[in-house]
Amino acid sequence: MIIFKYIKFIGYFINVLEKVLNRFLMYTNIGRFNKCGKNVKFYPLSSSFIYKNISIGNDVYIGERASFKPYIAKLYIGNKVMFGPNVTIRGGIHPFYIAGRFLFDIGENEKSVEDDQDVYIEDDVWVGTNVTILKGVRLGRGSIIAAGAVVTKSVAPYTIAGGVPAKKIGNRFKNIEETLFHDSNLYNDKQRLQDNIIINAFKS
Repeated sequence: MIIFKYIKFIGYFINVLEKVLNRFLMYTNIGRFNKCGKNVKFYPLSSSFIYKNISIGNDVYIGERASFKPYIAKLYIGNKVMFGPNVTIRGGIHPFYIAGRFLFDIGENEKSVEDDQDVYIEDDVWVGTNVTILKGVRLGRGSIIAAGAVVTKSVAPYTIAGGVPAKKIGNRFKNIEETLFHDSNLYNDKQRLQDNIIINAFKS
């Protein structure tokens, strides 16, 4: 019984130490981002970032074991965004089309412009667990990405997308009126989406 108590104590101690170290690393690494707003939480101990190519807004939560690696392209994250654990974001692909060369021997400097494209994640987005987001994708305002999705194409505002590859599986709100109210309630006239954009996204 004493051994089990010691094991339990060691486990508790490691857990506390991990939390403290994560918080310390978060505050020491936050300045490495290209831009970072207020109230941003992430887990550098278990995650991997190309900090210099990532810009983050205010009130953003990035779950554990994130892998955000836009090597050449840029990643832009808006405000009020949530990421579940194990989210992967890539800004490009490895050039696989060069004949007569092993993939292993082709360097990042040999990419074409099309191989790397910026990724945009707009405000009020929720990205679920184990999601993969690939190059050139824009997640529209208020969209939700279901767990396990692989996002290869942009997602319209206030849309729920899921699957491999991800496609629309629903609307965030039950009708157009609620969607328009939500957007107008949170954003001023200059920031609001045009009504036709929201209506088209809902009906698509």
